[in-house]
Amino acid sequence: MIFGSLFLIGIGIKFLLDTQESGINWAIVFPLGFIFLGGLIASNTLILCSVAITKDFLILNYPLIGRKKSIEWKSISDAGMRFITTKSSGSDYSFRTGKEIRLFSNGKNHRITTFTIKDPEKLILELKKRLDSSLKTKMKKEYKETEREFWKGENDYRNWMMKIVLPICLIILALLWILKK
Repeated sequence: MIFGSLFLIGIGIKFLLDTQESGINWAIVFPLGFIFLGGLIASNTLILCSVAITKDFLILNYPLIGRKKSIEWKSISDAGMRFITTKSSGSDYSFRTGKEIRLFSNGKNHRITTFTIKDPEKLILELKKRLDSSLKTKMKKEYKETEREFWKGENDYRNWMMKIVLPICLIILALLWILKK
């Protein structure tokens, strides 16, 4: 993944330099897209982590950046969990859903997304076992609220597309067909 992202960044920089030498300034979008995509892949690869659970600690290991965070179970003072998706645009019908877990411990905020760890369900089960019941209730309530907001927005968007955008597009298509005859 890292080599692929570096390759995309390199190709993007080469395209950018080649298009600027010839004086075609509008073509800057294509190489910048390569650079952005390469950077996005690299940054998301670097945040991949593995989770180790011991009796006293939750250990987050980030192997690509060489960092390890140890969170003592007893030191977790607050927690939160939000609904997240990989959906990036309205026309994207296939997307993954997950959870973003926030743990507050010793004045530090630790964020963990289920997309970046190998076995997220194991972590969720351990959190349910080890956290205070009020924190579990708060996490569940926050998750359900954000999930409900997402699906409501998704349904509103699809209704808007079917009631407004699709009829306008069909009218334009019919007018173009009629005017072409």
